[in-house]
Amino acid sequence: MAGALIGETFLSASIHVMCDKIGSGEFLDLFRGKKHDRSLMEKLKLTLLTLHAVLNDAEKKQIVNPVVGSWLDELKHAVFDAEDLLDEIDAEALHLKVEAEYQTKKTQVWNFLSTSLNPFYHGMNGRIQELFQRLEHLAKQINLLGLIGGVKGKISRRTPTTFLVENEFCPYGRDGDKDKLKTKLLSDYSSSSHVSVIPILGMGGVGKTTLAQVLYNDEKIKEHFDVTAWACVSEDFDAMRVTKTLIESISSKPCSLQDSLLQVDLREQVRGKKFLFVLDDLWNDNYSDWDLVRAPFTYGARGSKVIVTTRNKSVASLVHTVPIHYLKHLSDEDCWLLLAKHAFRNENPNANPDLEEIGKEIARKCNGLPLAAKALGGLLGCNVDYEEWSHILNNNLWEILHDKGVLPSLRLSYYYLPTYLKQCFAYFSIFPKDYEFEKENIIQLWMALGLIPQAESGKGLEEVGEKYFDELLSRSLLQRSLIGKSSFTMHDLINDLAMSMSREFCFRLDEGQPHEVPKRVRHLSYMRGRFDTAAKFKPLDEIKCLRTLFPMSLRPYEEWNVTYLSIKVLEDLLPALKCLRVLSLSRYKNITQIPDNIGKHLHLRYIDLSYTAIIRLPDTMCTLYNLHTLLLFGCSSLVELPADMRKLINLRHLDIDGTCVKEMPVQMGRLKSLRTLTAFVLGNSTGSGGIGELGQLSHLRGKFSILNLQNVVNPIDALGANLKDKKDLNEVELAWGREDANDSITERHVLEGLQPSVNLVKLTIRFYGGTSFPDWLGDFSFSNIQVMRLTDCSTCLWLPPVGRLPVLKELYIERMKSVMSIGVEFYRGNGASLIQPFQSLKKLEFKEMPEWEEWLPCPGRGQSLDFPRLEELTLEKCPKLRGNLPDHLPCLRKLSVSDCEVLHERATRARWIPWSLIVNTESLIQSLEELQIVKCPGLSWLLETESLSSLSKLEIQFFSRRECLRPHLSNCLQDLTLYNCASLLSFPRNGLPTSLTYLKIENCRRLEFLSHEMMAKLASLRDLELWDSCYSLRSFPLGFFPKLSTLDIWGSKNLESLSIGEGADDENLTHLNYLSITKCPNLVSFPHGGLPTPKLAFLAVSGNENLKLLPDRIHTLTGLRDLWIGQLPNVESFAEGGLPPNLQSFQIYDCEKLKPSVENWGLQRIVSLRTVLIWRSEVVLETLLKEQLLPITLHILEIWDMKNLKSLEGKGLQHLTSLQELKIFNCVSLKFLPKDGLPASLSFLSITDCPSLEKRCQKKTGQEWSKLAHIPCIEIGDQVII
Repeated sequence: MAGALIGETFLSASIHVMCDKIGSGEFLDLFRGKKHDRSLMEKLKLTLLTLHAVLNDAEKKQIVNPVVGSWLDELKHAVFDAEDLLDEIDAEALHLKVEAEYQTKKTQVWNFLSTSLNPFYHGMNGRIQELFQRLEHLAKQINLLGLIGGVKGKISRRTPTTFLVENEFCPYGRDGDKDKLKTKLLSDYSSSSHVSVIPILGMGGVGKTTLAQVLYNDEKIKEHFDVTAWACVSEDFDAMRVTKTLIESISSKPCSLQDSLLQVDLREQVRGKKFLFVLDDLWNDNYSDWDLVRAPFTYGARGSKVIVTTRNKSVASLVHTVPIHYLKHLSDEDCWLLLAKHAFRNENPNANPDLEEIGKEIARKCNGLPLAAKALGGLLGCNVDYEEWSHILNNNLWEILHDKGVLPSLRLSYYYLPTYLKQCFAYFSIFPKDYEFEKENIIQLWMALGLIPQAESGKGLEEVGEKYFDELLSRSLLQRSLIGKSSFTMHDLINDLAMSMSREFCFRLDEGQPHEVPKRVRHLSYMRGRFDTAAKFKPLDEIKCLRTLFPMSLRPYEEWNVTYLSIKVLEDLLPALKCLRVLSLSRYKNITQIPDNIGKHLHLRYIDLSYTAIIRLPDTMCTLYNLHTLLLFGCSSLVELPADMRKLINLRHLDIDGTCVKEMPVQMGRLKSLRTLTAFVLGNSTGSGGIGELGQLSHLRGKFSILNLQNVVNPIDALGANLKDKKDLNEVELAWGREDANDSITERHVLEGLQPSVNLVKLTIRFYGGTSFPDWLGDFSFSNIQVMRLTDCSTCLWLPPVGRLPVLKELYIERMKSVMSIGVEFYRGNGASLIQPFQSLKKLEFKEMPEWEEWLPCPGRGQSLDFPRLEELTLEKCPKLRGNLPDHLPCLRKLSVSDCEVLHERATRARWIPWSLIVNTESLIQSLEELQIVKCPGLSWLLETESLSSLSKLEIQFFSRRECLRPHLSNCLQDLTLYNCASLLSFPRNGLPTSLTYLKIENCRRLEFLSHEMMAKLASLRDLELWDSCYSLRSFPLGFFPKLSTLDIWGSKNLESLSIGEGADDENLTHLNYLSITKCPNLVSFPHGGLPTPKLAFLAVSGNENLKLLPDRIHTLTGLRDLWIGQLPNVESFAEGGLPPNLQSFQIYDCEKLKPSVENWGLQRIVSLRTVLIWRSEVVLETLLKEQLLPITLHILEIWDMKNLKSLEGKGLQHLTSLQELKIFNCVSLKFLPKDGLPASLSFLSITDCPSLEKRCQKKTGQEWSKLAHIPCIEIGDQVII
């Protein structure tokens, strides 16, 4: 019955559309002269209208009468089939229309194709007759079921305004919870753990996430913590995904690090800082998984907090370090207040006193759950009427709709949705919980499925879809993501509701779940795996009516995270799915081409091939006349589009961003429906579309680039592009080719003609070859531009007057090779009024300006400032720039100057001139937080001022003519990098600031290392990197830094030992988590008795050619997870006791004398070991395999650079019954795989740069093929077989 409740949802709109199609001119033309077919179509239309008349009555009666529900169910499937049939007819009519436009004798062609010779008609009459009989049979049952026409459906009398409750916390009944938790967060109370974990425990929908969000966004709490981050964990627990989400939340930018480096990066982000993390919706109560996630947290400062929201008490008990906070249900009164807030849209509820009593009765049915109160409030707000509210209160659905897992209040909210919203809402059931979706993409999917009707008002489908989306948002059925600013998500309980409403029609094929796919399912999604083999899609063999095939992932796209799809899906499955409207194959890197038979999928309206390796699209794709959306972004191998793209007359969205398309096909201007066209690439061949074609694309919106503008021959053609009238474009890029301009005057005229709309928000100009910019650039009328980038305009002599742009916030100027001076033309332009320049600018970057010599202040400015709000200033590679920086920057937080050797040269030549006379340091006292000085000796004098009291990060490179660091370092300094300071001999006598958490010293060879006393004072230092520096250091003293967690020593030429000297404290070593000693040729010993580092998780020892022994008692390092050893030619064995017992990853390379043994290694006993990489160590590999020393639990084995290896030992591989991946790289002599084959457990085999073996492993023809044919995914050279 749950599935049947959605019946009227799809039916009403579908029947309307079909009746319109049957009566359309195209249909009538198609059946002209075919009286029988035409008469049958008219009967079909009348039957559909008869069925439509009773839908509202059937929807109500099916709830109490299961027979009506079954009838609706059958009608639903019949209507779907009718849609498919009529869509075929519609597609044929469209085909005739498009093809006729390219014929010389249009009338003759139409008449000819309308004859029975057209194969399209074969069997069509029979199919229409069969469909008519099905529908007529259903219509005959109307009277038997007692269904009547004329019953009014539920309609929304008031379209809700957008009410973004996520941005406004409604504190009804939660003041006490908020205050109690806020007190905990702001007080650095002691707990048993360094970092306090505060669980918020409560049932779904009780408001855990909302409460956590209001605490997270509280200004006082934000000020209390140095770092804040939010991660949605969800049921699909992935420790690395959570870690990555936290990193991205901290940095507000994508993270592309591989999994192995994520925790290291997060550790550095929080090191020594007081942080607040929120882990929302944690389900996993496995201690090992929790321990892995929280490992980097321990590097934060004391007082750091982690809020965990969960429904599971066992999770709360596992993670808590302070008492669990139990979130109870709201009182009925608080439920009413929350419901009223949504129902009356923040208006005073007292204006409707007659509704208060009945509203309170409805609020009692929310069972104290805020989610239910919001959803019901959104429903009631659409009908602020006593009679309607009374009907909702007394509806017997409260008792009937009490399915397990879905609250009746939420189900009722769905029941009262308008029909057009029901069908859109139900489609969300294909998305997994916690999936982040973009509004634009959802609307494109709705359009593809015909869920958005053409508006009579003349609005575009996108505008109608946006209205639908906002209405669902206003009803609290969708919510804004707490992570991505532009993305949205759905509460778990609302997701359950969507699944309940569409179970028979929408299905998620989840791994680990039963794969019983309903035979008549229409929309299917699945979680994208690394290797999606044919077996995964076996449950779809009997599915013939699928409309949506959509892979999903909870992780954002990462280039290194490669996924593969079985080619059988393209060859066998897709041809059978003839009803597809939505097809996504995105992110599969082995997809290089699409079969030609894609052109037979006439129903397709949405195709997503983004981030695939597609090289070309088949020409047959241009026969998909119904196609609305084609997504190709990130297809870096794609170099051309099909020549007949102009035939896709219904195409609305074409995204080719990140492709290598060299030119656009001709007549792209015919695609007048285009809303999205990310790039228009101009070619110089006769088969390329010209810039004038853009003039016909009047509906373009969003982001748009015009590339290769050097191919515009006549500047008048640029005017024809008519950018000025494209008012919905908010981001424009104009780019010429990289080669030098042939005609600077022509390029100037072209840019003049490409003046965009004044609604523009972001503008980029690249490789422009004029000597000056046109007048429109920098004009006051562009009052919406916030970001501008001018790069590689190498012949321009002056910058445009961008200081006049009132809301410009970010300005990037790069490689303007002819600019010598920046002055009044930059601020105001010649003859401009005395307006405040750059009144909104926050970020300014100049990079690679080789001829730039002077930066003049704005003349005649009086008391006004040149850059009153500037927060970040970057100058990079401006070797001739003289003079001074702007002299008053009151808001500057970050200053980075590199490779500007003569800037502030006066300061180095005349040391008696105080810095305060060169730059106004008073303006930097409270503001400057980050300072980078690289190859700019004039600025190094800035360090002599005591004004920089807020400085937290300092990087100095090529710090010349100084033997000692000056003592004027900020007491707030946390991050210090010294690089290439050749003359630097010593640190200040009083040491470094005790606030320091990170210290990196690189290529400072004469610098004397810190004394024991200085080290002991650095109580906050967590990370020390010593690279090719401090050559006087013979023994590194462990145990003097109180909180050191990372020690990385590289290239210390004279270092002989690591030792725990007199005065050191073993307790100080309990924090050490990461230790790397590399390229220290004279290192001979570690501390006697081993490393007293119980928390050490990563150890790398490599390139230390005189080292003979690894650390003693290494087997006692129970916390060690990763061990890398290499280039140790004199090490012969591990110390007694073998390897650490909890290793997860082990790498070994270039250790000629190190031979494995059961006694000294004990690898086979380490059941936690998952990955082993053996590199340039043939003896080690042969011994491990021959003696079967690898643990049977191993998942990944990688073999690299074995120059003389000819064959693999079989026994050592066959016993690895858990092995999933085997990678063999650059083994040039290897020819033979084991005689007995490879482990049956293998899911991936990679053989690259192994020419002999690759030849013998060719599919079907190679001598070794039989040994690997059973493996689901095989990579041989550049070929992927799956």
